[in-house]
Amino acid sequence: MIEITQAARGKIQSLIDAELVREPALRIGLAPEAERRSPLQLPYVISLVEREDKERTEIAINVEGIRVLLNLDTSNLLSGATIDWPQDDGASGFQVRTPEPVRRPPRPSGEPSAASGPLAERVQAVFEELVNPRIASHGGAVELVDVEDNNVYIRMSGGCQGCSASAATLRMGIERTLREEIPEVGEIHDVTDHDAGVSPYF
Repeated sequence: MIEITQAARGKIQSLIDAELVREPALRIGLAPEAERRSPLQLPYVISLVEREDKERTEIAINVEGIRVLLNLDTSNLLSGATIDWPQDDGASGFQVRTPEPVRRPPRPSGEPSAASGPLAERVQAVFEELVNPRIASHGGAVELVDVEDNNVYIRMSGGCQGCSASAATLRMGIERTLREEIPEVGEIHDVTDHDAGVSPYF
């Protein structure tokens, strides 16, 4: 669920009153790749547009009377986010505040991993420290199934299993993070049975 603060709502209303927009929609998208420092700490671009400007690749949701336009690559990343219009330190503009990720406790030393070897251990560490804390915000998790010839086999569970945005999660979050942290990773294969998902996020 996305929250829009009173300050942001007030700004939207002021733009309506100034007749800059008639029937506004708040568009939230990802910043260009060149501006991204990490796929799991993504900068957003927010703009106020007319409702009729909705693009075919976007979904529209209603947040307490305000229409919000999202792409799949943003919709699965904004659970629990707050849209604000801060004016501190001379800065202003719509901003996204996402909740702090919930850190999962480290794997007990005696617990076996799904795959073995140095590369598997590094992949598992990326999942536990970077990927799973982020997708946990919408009930998802990813586990390492196997590593073979630098190719990685993964399985999604929870909110990611059967989610219509799982492909975007794999491409924008999991795959990009793995390649940034472990450049020698080869192909990444999702072996999840998405048809068996019982609580998909979307």
